[in-house]
Amino acid sequence: MNFADVIAILDDSVGGPDADVASHGPFWRGITRDRFVAMKIGGRPLVILGDGDNSNLVKSLRGQAPFGSDLPEPPVGAVTPAMPAYLPPVTSDSIKRIVQWINDGCREV
Repeated sequence: MNFADVIAILDDSVGGPDADVASHGPFWRGITRDRFVAMKIGGRPLVILGDGDNSNLVKSLRGQAPFGSDLPEPPVGAVTPAMPAYLPPVTSDSIKRIVQWINDGCREV
């Protein structure tokens, strides 16, 4: 698993690499791995190197607070939609792969 694989999962989750992303834009497109890892979305760090389960990217994909306000049964403390908002969720296998990628230090290649 590498950075390109993560980008592919995120693009697939919204309908492909050319799909529009209304709420926050396709923040993962056209940037480096280092920029992605250092990024904050809505003031929250996207990734915590070495801690996939607590990274906001993963929480948003799982619909865990503070994400998931759009879910039929939002978690306590949810204030923003899960990712991808109002679309089918990312598969648990893909999320596990992203968690492992973060746990392994977010390899570029």
